[in-house]
Amino acid sequence: MPRRREVPKRVILPDPKFGSQEVAKFMNVVMN
Repeated sequence: MPRRREVPKRVILPDPKFGSQEVAKFMNVVMN
């Protein structure tokens, strides 16, 4: 939770293999 200023939303690029943002979002959660 940032205190100083608003943090810009990160643009999630579509997954290169499946071409889906949901897959890319899921992979980001799994990798982190």
